[in-house]
Amino acid sequence: MYSEPTTRWLVRTAGAALLIALAGGADAKKTPPTDPMTLKATGEQRTCILTRTNVATRPAGTNVLMFRVGPGQWFRNELRDACPYLRDDRILVFRVITTQHCELDPFEVVDPISRINFGVCALGRFTPVEVPRGTRFSP
Repeated sequence: MYSEPTTRWLVRTAGAALLIALAGGADAKKTPPTDPMTLKATGEQRTCILTRTNVATRPAGTNVLMFRVGPGQWFRNELRDACPYLRDDRILVFRVITTQHCELDPFEVVDPISRINFGVCALGRFTPVEVPRGTRFSP
């Protein structure tokens, strides 16, 4: 009915479609995003955290950043004001001149492709929190 190359193409395409469909089903099983304000505090709030180590920063809504400063060591930062342009696909530009991030330090929100600068936001206080393995934050 079909030539051999066409048959192979149909089989590959059907296989790819099946994999995409299965992957879509896996997305439905992901854990829902966690509200960072519900995370258990593990210590007192701080005005600064050290940045000597490799710090990973994740937006968790428009008024919270999550800072990972080591294996299993997280800080929740409630921004001074809402930062409406925070998203996972944007870059946060910190101009760090010391070895710390501190309350009131400004950062810029920049689109990595267009390089559009969406404005400046300011950090708030840092609260050490317990983040269970597999936790997701909504951007």
